[in-house]
Amino acid sequence: MPVDVSPLIHIEMTVRDAEAAYQFLHDVFGAEKVEEEFASFLDGPGARVIHVGLGDVVLQFIEPRVEEGSWYEQLKRSGPGVHNLTFVVDDIREAVKRLEAEGAPVLFSFPLDWAQLVGPDNVKPDAQPVHMVGSMEQVGFHLELAESPLKQPPPPASREVVGGVSPLLHVEIVVRDVDETCRFLHAVFGAERVEKEFASFLDSAFMKIAHVLLGDVVLQLCQPLAQAGSWYEQLRDSGPGVHNITFLVDDLQKVAEAMDRQGVAPLLTFPLDWGQLVGPENVRPDLPNVHMMNSREKLGFNLELAERPADDLSALLYKAV
Repeated sequence: MPVDVSPLIHIEMTVRDAEAAYQFLHDVFGAEKVEEEFASFLDGPGARVIHVGLGDVVLQFIEPRVEEGSWYEQLKRSGPGVHNLTFVVDDIREAVKRLEAEGAPVLFSFPLDWAQLVGPDNVKPDAQPVHMVGSMEQVGFHLELAESPLKQPPPPASREVVGGVSPLLHVEIVVRDVDETCRFLHAVFGAERVEKEFASFLDSAFMKIAHVLLGDVVLQLCQPLAQAGSWYEQLRDSGPGVHNITFLVDDLQKVAEAMDRQGVAPLLTFPLDWGQLVGPENVRPDLPNVHMMNSREKLGFNLELAERPADDLSALLYKAV
């Protein structure tokens, strides 16, 4: 049986300055610090930890304070970047077994003193350590997996949308082989391709693209086919990894101007012929180009931003926004 995963817990970035990453997102989008008790619990001599709500996703910014560990090594090797995506699983032993069989070993595991956070009466007597799985080569990010430590699982969380962006559209990842990454995710998690019409629309001689659902997050897998462009350069220089995170905004020009004041310019802009997907009569007039903002140095990922191309996107996106 495939390993079931929870909805996405958070996306974890290693950055040079966690507070500056938060302040940038707050100033531009109105993003807020969230889960502050949990972030403070994780914060320590080894790393500064800040949780930021943007859209419906939690971004965990990790600023290494010591010159050791996986986060520091990534920062030293390739600069700020997404380190892992975090999910909860029902059986961590079975998850690890399946991942190791697919060539993704546990890099390290660590216990957390959950009793300090939620009280000893609420914690399972056999609470398992958190496992960091080395899946960067296979999927472009490590997988941080844990079982719920609680005796009584909490009710499903319903996150409010924070800041001036839509819910998360995609986590866009550059990989060596889209089909192999899809096979890996399906073999371990039963993950399926979604948004097939949209992925086919984006697919080209420049880049092979597939959209895959893991938990409740859509991964946009990108395999460069031409030896040019930001995606190819990232793959060449650093290997597989998250290239950008994608949101919709109401006023792209206003956002781009706010980011420019913060020293972040577009990496590139490009038009999309949305009429092919939703019909030309449904496309909003004067739609600006999609903007890929060069925010990796500040945030650990680029921000891909677009305005809503049509009123109804329910047939186009897995989670219509």
